[in-house]
Amino acid sequence: MNPYFIAGGVIAVALAYGAGHWQGDTAGQAKVQQLWDKQAKQLAEEHAAAMAAAREREQELQLGANNDREERNKQLREANARVAALTNVVRERADRPAETSAVSGAAGTGPTTASCTGAGLYRPDGEFLVGEAAAGRECQAFLRECRTGYERLRKKVNGEGG
Repeated sequence: MNPYFIAGGVIAVALAYGAGHWQGDTAGQAKVQQLWDKQAKQLAEEHAAAMAAAREREQELQLGANNDREERNKQLREANARVAALTNVVRERADRPAETSAVSGAAGTGPTTASCTGAGLYRPDGEFLVGEAAAGRECQAFLRECRTGYERLRKKVNGEGG
């Protein structure tokens, strides 16, 4: 056989392989790019839908928290009005008498009452108790707000609705 014929055949096969590889690589790149673009578009749409759903849940929860805060503020306003009224009533009471010695006297000294109604409380004691009652009411209002918010979040997370 002719060596030029063999060399020409080898060159022809090499050129055909190179051209085929180049075309296949270019076509493969385009196919991969199309798949990539399709997947990126799908992920962007899913992300946008998830963000919209999260924003909606956030707004629902914020509305619930705002309603709880308004209810707590209403309860605190009512409690403060009651505290003011009780403080005015307590201010009309007598001051505690000055003690004559550091050791308390016999059991019979001081005013005696037939029951434990608080009617005989002195002004400082009454003011202290009114303040403590107000602090207790405030704690109850905050606790109630916290519990309702927690329950709302728990139901949302567990998918119980509400």
